[in-house]
Amino acid sequence: MSSLPETIKALQVQPGKSVKVVQIPFASQDLVKHLPSDQVIIRVRAVGLNPTDWKHALGDWGTPGTISGCDSAGDVVKVGSAVKHLKVGDRVAGFTHGGSYQTENGSYSEYVRLVAAVCFKLPESMTYEEAASFPIPHLTAVQALYIRLNIPKPFSPNPRRETILIWGGSTAVGHHAVQLAALSGLRVFVTASPAAHEELKTLGAEACFDYKDTDVVKKIQAAAGDEDIIYGLDTACERGSTDNCVDALSPTRGGRVVAILPISEDTQKRRKDVRAEFSVVYSNLGFSYKGATGALVPAVPEDKSATLEYVSTDMSQILEHWKTGQGSPKLKTQRLRHLQGGLERIYEGMEIMRDGKYGREKLVYTVA
Repeated sequence: MSSLPETIKALQVQPGKSVKVVQIPFASQDLVKHLPSDQVIIRVRAVGLNPTDWKHALGDWGTPGTISGCDSAGDVVKVGSAVKHLKVGDRVAGFTHGGSYQTENGSYSEYVRLVAAVCFKLPESMTYEEAASFPIPHLTAVQALYIRLNIPKPFSPNPRRETILIWGGSTAVGHHAVQLAALSGLRVFVTASPAAHEELKTLGAEACFDYKDTDVVKKIQAAAGDEDIIYGLDTACERGSTDNCVDALSPTRGGRVVAILPISEDTQKRRKDVRAEFSVVYSNLGFSYKGATGALVPAVPEDKSATLEYVSTDMSQILEHWKTGQGSPKLKTQRLRHLQGGLERIYEGMEIMRDGKYGREKLVYTVA
Protein backbone atom coordinates (compact mmCIF):
# COMPACT_ATOMS: atom_id res chain seq x y z
CA MET A 1 0.00 0.00 0.00
CA SER A 2 1.80 3.12 -1.24
CA SER A 3 0.43 5.40 1.50
CA LEU A 4 2.35 3.61 4.25
CA PRO A 5 5.40 5.56 5.47
CA GLU A 6 8.93 4.39 4.71
CA THR A 7 9.96 4.89 8.35
CA ILE A 8 8.06 5.24 11.61
CA LYS A 9 8.86 6.24 15.17
CA ALA A 10 8.82 3.37 17.66
CA LEU A 11 9.81 2.86 21.30
CA GLN A 12 12.71 0.41 21.40
CA VAL A 13 13.91 -1.60 24.40
CA GLN A 14 17.54 -0.71 25.16
CA PRO A 15 20.34 -2.59 26.93
CA GLY A 16 20.47 -1.60 30.60
CA LYS A 17 16.70 -1.73 31.19
CA SER A 18 15.64 1.45 29.42
CA VAL A 19 13.77 2.54 26.29
CA LYS A 20 14.15 5.21 23.62
CA VAL A 21 12.24 6.40 20.57
CA VAL A 22 13.96 5.38 17.32
CA GLN A 23 13.13 5.44 13.59
CA ILE A 24 12.59 2.00 12.06
CA PRO A 25 11.88 0.98 8.44
CA PHE A 26 8.21 0.26 7.87
CA ALA A 27 6.79 0.12 4.31
CA SER A 28 9.76 -1.98 3.15
CA GLN A 29 9.25 -4.66 5.83
CA ASP A 30 8.43 -8.01 4.28
CA LEU A 31 5.49 -8.60 6.65
CA VAL A 32 4.10 -5.16 5.82
CA LYS A 33 4.43 -5.62 2.03
CA HIS A 34 3.15 -9.20 2.27
CA LEU A 35 0.72 -8.89 5.16
CA PRO A 36 -0.17 -12.29 6.67
CA SER A 37 -3.74 -13.20 5.80
CA ASP A 38 -4.91 -13.12 9.44
CA GLN A 39 -3.44 -9.72 10.34
CA VAL A 40 -4.21 -6.01 10.07
CA ILE A 41 -2.09 -2.87 10.18
CA ILE A 42 -3.33 0.09 12.20
CA ARG A 43 -2.30 3.70 12.46
CA VAL A 44 -1.86 3.98 16.22
CA ARG A 45 -3.85 6.75 17.92
CA ALA A 46 -3.60 5.78 21.59
CA VAL A 47 -1.90 3.16 23.75
CA GLY A 48 -2.52 1.60 27.16
CA LEU A 49 0.09 0.44 29.68
CA ASN A 50 0.12 -2.97 31.34
CA PRO A 51 2.47 -4.46 33.95
CA THR A 52 3.91 -6.67 31.21
CA ASP A 53 5.11 -3.54 29.37
CA TRP A 54 7.34 -2.15 32.11
CA LYS A 55 8.54 -5.67 33.01
CA HIS A 56 9.70 -6.15 29.41
CA ALA A 57 11.16 -2.64 29.07
CA LEU A 58 12.55 -1.77 32.51
CA GLY A 59 12.63 -5.23 34.12
CA ASP A 60 14.11 -8.63 33.38
CA TRP A 61 11.64 -9.94 30.79
CA GLY A 62 12.55 -7.95 27.71
CA THR A 63 14.96 -8.26 24.81
CA PRO A 64 17.06 -5.21 23.79
CA GLY A 65 16.37 -4.16 20.22
CA THR A 66 12.70 -5.18 20.28
CA ILE A 67 9.82 -2.72 19.99
CA SER A 68 7.87 -2.10 23.17
CA GLY A 69 4.14 -2.08 23.78
CA CYS A 70 1.19 -4.46 23.72
CA ASP A 71 -2.12 -2.54 23.75
CA SER A 72 -3.10 0.04 21.16
CA ALA A 73 -6.10 1.57 19.41
CA GLY A 74 -6.22 3.24 16.01
CA ASP A 75 -7.42 3.13 12.43
CA VAL A 76 -7.13 0.10 10.14
CA VAL A 77 -5.03 0.93 7.06
CA LYS A 78 -4.44 -2.57 5.64
CA VAL A 79 -6.30 -5.87 6.07
CA GLY A 80 -5.17 -9.46 5.48
CA SER A 81 -7.15 -11.51 2.98
CA ALA A 82 -8.69 -13.86 5.60
CA VAL A 83 -9.94 -11.12 7.95
CA LYS A 84 -13.73 -10.89 7.89
CA HIS A 85 -14.78 -8.77 10.89
CA LEU A 86 -12.63 -5.69 10.14
CA LYS A 87 -12.05 -3.46 7.12
CA VAL A 88 -9.87 -0.51 6.13
CA GLY A 89 -11.07 2.62 7.91
CA ASP A 90 -12.47 0.84 10.96
CA ARG A 91 -11.51 2.15 14.39
CA VAL A 92 -10.13 -0.81 16.33
CA ALA A 93 -8.12 -1.88 19.37
CA GLY A 94 -5.96 -4.95 19.89
CA PHE A 95 -2.65 -6.19 21.22
CA THR A 96 0.67 -7.67 20.19
CA HIS A 97 3.53 -9.16 22.22
CA GLY A 98 5.76 -6.12 22.64
CA GLY A 99 9.29 -6.08 24.01
CA SER A 100 9.83 -9.81 23.61
CA TYR A 101 10.94 -10.95 20.14
CA GLN A 102 9.74 -8.47 17.49
CA THR A 103 12.40 -6.00 16.37
CA GLU A 104 10.13 -4.35 13.78
CA ASN A 105 6.71 -4.39 15.45
CA GLY A 106 5.16 -3.21 18.71
CA SER A 107 2.23 -1.11 19.85
CA TYR A 108 4.32 1.80 21.13
CA SER A 109 4.88 3.08 17.61
CA GLU A 110 3.13 5.09 14.92
CA TYR A 111 1.92 1.96 13.08
CA VAL A 112 1.56 -1.62 14.31
CA ARG A 113 0.75 -4.99 12.79
CA LEU A 114 -1.83 -6.96 14.81
CA VAL A 115 -3.37 -10.43 14.64
CA ALA A 116 -7.00 -9.67 13.79
CA ALA A 117 -8.31 -12.36 16.17
CA VAL A 118 -7.40 -10.12 19.13
CA CYS A 119 -8.80 -6.92 17.59
CA PHE A 120 -12.27 -5.52 18.13
CA LYS A 121 -14.14 -2.75 16.36
CA LEU A 122 -14.84 0.32 18.48
CA PRO A 123 -18.37 1.57 19.09
CA GLU A 124 -18.94 5.03 17.65
CA SER A 125 -18.68 6.90 20.96
CA MET A 126 -15.67 5.03 22.37
CA THR A 127 -12.50 7.13 22.38
CA TYR A 128 -9.18 5.69 21.26
CA GLU A 129 -7.90 6.14 24.81
CA GLU A 130 -10.83 4.21 26.29
CA ALA A 131 -10.32 1.46 23.72
CA ALA A 132 -6.56 1.26 24.37
CA SER A 133 -7.30 0.39 28.00
CA PHE A 134 -9.08 -2.80 26.92
CA PRO A 135 -7.20 -5.43 24.91
CA ILE A 136 -4.93 -7.35 27.29
CA PRO A 137 -7.00 -6.93 30.49
CA HIS A 138 -10.31 -7.69 28.79
CA LEU A 139 -9.09 -10.57 26.64
CA THR A 140 -7.16 -12.08 29.57
CA ALA A 141 -10.45 -12.15 31.50
CA VAL A 142 -12.24 -13.58 28.45
CA GLN A 143 -9.62 -16.32 28.06
CA ALA A 144 -9.76 -17.26 31.75
CA LEU A 145 -13.55 -17.28 32.04
CA TYR A 146 -14.77 -18.60 28.70
CA ILE A 147 -11.85 -20.59 27.26
CA ARG A 148 -10.21 -22.06 30.40
CA LEU A 149 -13.08 -22.26 32.92
CA ASN A 150 -15.68 -22.80 30.19
CA ILE A 151 -18.20 -20.54 31.94
CA PRO A 152 -21.29 -19.70 29.83
CA LYS A 153 -20.69 -16.52 27.83
CA PRO A 154 -22.70 -13.37 28.64
CA PHE A 155 -26.37 -13.63 27.73
CA SER A 156 -26.24 -17.48 27.66
CA PRO A 157 -28.86 -19.40 29.63
CA ASN A 158 -27.11 -20.50 32.83
CA PRO A 159 -28.95 -23.48 34.35
CA ARG A 160 -27.21 -23.40 37.74
CA ARG A 161 -26.01 -20.16 39.30
CA GLU A 162 -22.47 -21.08 40.20
CA THR A 163 -20.09 -18.90 42.19
CA ILE A 164 -16.67 -17.59 41.14
CA LEU A 165 -13.94 -16.18 43.37
CA ILE A 166 -11.90 -13.44 41.71
CA TRP A 167 -8.74 -12.68 43.66
CA GLY A 168 -7.61 -9.12 42.97
CA GLY A 169 -10.82 -7.45 41.81
CA SER A 170 -9.29 -4.01 41.44
CA THR A 171 -6.50 -5.07 39.06
CA ALA A 172 -7.09 -4.29 35.38
CA VAL A 173 -7.91 -7.95 34.64
CA GLY A 174 -10.06 -8.19 37.76
CA HIS A 175 -12.02 -5.08 36.78
CA HIS A 176 -13.05 -6.71 33.50
CA ALA A 177 -13.49 -10.21 34.95
CA VAL A 178 -15.91 -9.07 37.67
CA GLN A 179 -18.18 -7.44 35.11
CA LEU A 180 -18.02 -10.32 32.63
CA ALA A 181 -18.69 -12.94 35.30
CA ALA A 182 -21.72 -10.96 36.48
CA LEU A 183 -22.96 -10.69 32.87
CA SER A 184 -22.61 -14.48 32.64
CA GLY A 185 -25.00 -14.87 35.55
CA LEU A 186 -22.47 -15.97 38.18
CA ARG A 187 -22.39 -15.02 41.83
CA VAL A 188 -19.17 -13.03 42.02
CA PHE A 189 -17.00 -13.08 45.16
CA VAL A 190 -14.03 -10.72 45.07
CA THR A 191 -10.97 -9.93 47.17
CA ALA A 192 -9.55 -6.41 47.18
CA SER A 193 -8.57 -3.71 49.63
CA PRO A 194 -11.62 -2.43 51.55
CA ALA A 195 -11.41 0.97 49.80
CA ALA A 196 -12.38 -0.75 46.54
CA HIS A 197 -15.30 -2.81 47.84
CA GLU A 198 -18.16 -0.41 47.10
CA GLU A 199 -16.93 0.24 43.57
CA LEU A 200 -16.60 -3.49 42.91
CA LYS A 201 -20.18 -4.05 44.08
CA THR A 202 -21.40 -1.50 41.53
CA LEU A 203 -19.56 -3.54 38.87
CA GLY A 204 -21.35 -6.75 39.84
CA ALA A 205 -19.56 -8.23 42.86
CA GLU A 206 -21.99 -9.83 45.32
CA ALA A 207 -19.53 -10.11 48.21
CA CYS A 208 -16.12 -8.49 48.80
CA PHE A 209 -13.35 -9.57 51.16
CA ASP A 210 -10.15 -7.93 52.40
CA TYR A 211 -7.31 -9.96 50.87
CA LYS A 212 -5.04 -9.01 53.82
CA ASP A 213 -7.40 -10.56 56.39
CA THR A 214 -5.66 -13.61 57.89
CA ASP A 215 -9.03 -15.43 58.03
CA VAL A 216 -10.05 -14.44 54.50
CA VAL A 217 -10.37 -18.02 53.17
CA LYS A 218 -12.64 -19.08 56.06
CA LYS A 219 -14.76 -15.97 55.62
CA ILE A 220 -15.14 -16.62 51.87
CA GLN A 221 -16.20 -20.22 52.50
CA ALA A 222 -18.64 -19.16 55.21
CA ALA A 223 -20.21 -16.54 52.94
CA ALA A 224 -20.55 -19.08 50.12
CA GLY A 225 -22.41 -21.48 52.40
CA ASP A 226 -24.16 -24.36 50.65
CA GLU A 227 -23.77 -22.62 47.28
CA ASP A 228 -20.07 -23.38 47.34
CA ILE A 229 -17.45 -22.07 44.92
CA ILE A 230 -16.15 -24.12 41.98
CA TYR A 231 -14.39 -21.41 39.93
CA GLY A 232 -11.37 -19.30 40.89
CA LEU A 233 -9.44 -16.60 39.01
CA ASP A 234 -6.26 -15.19 40.52
CA THR A 235 -5.31 -11.87 38.94
CA ALA A 236 -2.86 -10.92 41.69
CA CYS A 237 -0.62 -14.01 41.87
CA GLU A 238 1.40 -12.93 44.88
CA ARG A 239 1.87 -13.79 48.56
CA GLY A 240 0.16 -17.16 48.30
CA SER A 241 -2.96 -15.82 46.59
CA THR A 242 -3.32 -18.79 44.21
CA ASP A 243 -3.07 -21.21 47.16
CA ASN A 244 -5.81 -19.22 48.89
CA CYS A 245 -8.02 -19.52 45.80
CA VAL A 246 -7.45 -23.28 45.73
CA ASP A 247 -8.27 -23.56 49.45
CA ALA A 248 -11.48 -21.51 49.12
CA LEU A 249 -13.08 -23.79 46.54
CA SER A 250 -15.81 -26.30 47.34
CA PRO A 251 -14.79 -28.99 49.87
CA THR A 252 -17.15 -31.46 48.16
CA ARG A 253 -17.06 -30.57 44.46
CA GLY A 254 -13.55 -29.16 44.04
CA GLY A 255 -13.20 -26.98 40.97
CA ARG A 256 -10.76 -25.07 38.81
CA VAL A 257 -8.48 -22.10 39.41
CA VAL A 258 -6.84 -20.02 36.68
CA ALA A 259 -3.84 -17.83 37.50
CA ILE A 260 -2.48 -15.20 35.12
CA LEU A 261 1.14 -15.68 36.22
CA PRO A 262 3.06 -18.98 36.40
CA ILE A 263 2.30 -21.14 39.47
CA SER A 264 4.46 -23.65 41.32
CA GLU A 265 4.14 -27.40 41.10
CA ASP A 266 3.18 -27.42 44.79
CA THR A 267 0.25 -25.11 44.04
CA GLN A 268 -0.81 -27.27 41.09
CA LYS A 269 -0.81 -30.34 43.36
CA ARG A 270 -2.26 -28.61 46.41
CA ARG A 271 -5.62 -30.38 46.06
CA LYS A 272 -6.40 -33.47 44.00
CA ASP A 273 -9.94 -32.22 43.37
CA VAL A 274 -8.91 -28.72 42.21
CA ARG A 275 -7.20 -28.10 38.88
CA ALA A 276 -4.94 -25.05 39.13
CA GLU A 277 -3.41 -23.75 35.91
CA PHE A 278 -1.52 -20.79 34.47
CA SER A 279 -3.08 -19.05 31.49
CA VAL A 280 -1.43 -16.37 29.34
CA VAL A 281 -3.23 -14.11 26.88
CA TYR A 282 -0.43 -14.26 24.30
CA SER A 283 -1.60 -17.76 23.33
CA ASN A 284 -4.65 -16.02 21.76
CA LEU A 285 -2.27 -14.86 19.01
CA GLY A 286 -2.10 -18.43 17.73
CA PHE A 287 1.64 -19.06 17.52
CA SER A 288 4.39 -20.32 19.80
CA TYR A 289 6.86 -17.92 21.40
CA LYS A 290 9.58 -17.78 24.05
CA GLY A 291 8.25 -16.76 27.45
CA ALA A 292 9.95 -14.46 29.98
CA THR A 293 11.92 -17.41 31.36
CA GLY A 294 13.15 -18.39 27.89
CA ALA A 295 10.98 -21.51 27.75
CA LEU A 296 9.03 -22.14 24.54
CA VAL A 297 5.30 -21.58 24.99
CA PRO A 298 3.44 -23.74 22.44
CA ALA A 299 0.82 -22.42 20.02
CA VAL A 300 -2.81 -22.91 21.04
CA PRO A 301 -4.90 -22.56 17.86
CA GLU A 302 -8.13 -23.12 19.83
CA ASP A 303 -7.44 -19.98 21.89
CA LYS A 304 -7.10 -17.92 18.73
CA SER A 305 -10.30 -19.22 17.13
CA ALA A 306 -12.30 -18.79 20.38
CA THR A 307 -11.02 -15.23 20.78
CA LEU A 308 -11.83 -14.40 17.16
CA GLU A 309 -15.38 -15.62 17.71
CA TYR A 310 -15.67 -13.48 20.86
CA VAL A 311 -14.39 -10.23 19.29
CA SER A 312 -16.47 -10.84 16.14
CA THR A 313 -19.79 -11.64 17.81
CA ASP A 314 -19.98 -11.13 21.58
CA MET A 315 -18.01 -7.93 22.06
CA SER A 316 -20.38 -5.67 20.13
CA GLN A 317 -23.27 -6.74 22.39
CA ILE A 318 -21.24 -5.98 25.51
CA LEU A 319 -20.18 -2.55 24.22
CA GLU A 320 -23.60 -1.62 22.79
CA HIS A 321 -24.81 1.94 23.63
CA TRP A 322 -21.32 3.02 24.71
CA LYS A 323 -21.08 6.63 25.89
CA THR A 324 -17.79 8.50 26.07
CA GLY A 325 -16.59 8.72 29.67
CA GLN A 326 -19.40 6.46 30.94
CA GLY A 327 -18.98 3.11 29.22
CA SER A 328 -21.88 0.89 28.18
CA PRO A 329 -24.80 -0.26 30.33
CA LYS A 330 -22.97 -3.60 30.62
CA LEU A 331 -19.29 -2.64 30.97
CA LYS A 332 -17.19 0.23 32.27
CA THR A 333 -13.51 0.97 31.74
CA GLN A 334 -11.21 1.50 34.65
CA ARG A 335 -10.60 5.13 35.53
CA LEU A 336 -8.22 6.44 32.88
CA ARG A 337 -5.12 8.39 33.82
CA HIS A 338 -4.29 10.24 30.63
CA LEU A 339 -0.57 11.00 30.57
CA GLN A 340 0.91 13.57 28.21
CA GLY A 341 3.85 13.53 25.81
CA GLY A 342 3.12 10.61 23.46
CA LEU A 343 5.73 8.00 22.59
CA GLU A 344 8.60 10.09 23.98
CA ARG A 345 7.11 10.05 27.49
CA ILE A 346 5.81 6.50 27.78
CA TYR A 347 8.84 5.61 29.89
CA GLU A 348 7.41 7.88 32.61
CA GLY A 349 4.23 5.81 32.74
CA MET A 350 6.31 2.64 32.92
CA GLU A 351 8.22 4.06 35.87
CA ILE A 352 4.94 4.96 37.62
CA MET A 353 3.77 1.37 37.20
CA ARG A 354 7.11 -0.13 38.22
CA ASP A 355 7.13 2.00 41.38
CA GLY A 356 3.50 1.19 42.20
CA LYS A 357 2.45 4.86 42.12
CA TYR A 358 -0.98 4.16 40.70
CA GLY A 359 -4.14 2.46 41.88
CA ARG A 360 -7.41 1.23 40.33
CA GLU A 361 -6.69 3.21 37.17
CA LYS A 362 -5.39 2.60 33.67
CA LEU A 363 -2.49 4.65 32.28
CA VAL A 364 -3.02 5.75 28.66
CA TYR A 365 -1.21 7.97 26.15
CA THR A 366 -2.41 9.66 22.98
CA VAL A 367 0.04 8.93 20.16
CA ALA A 368 -1.56 10.77 17.20
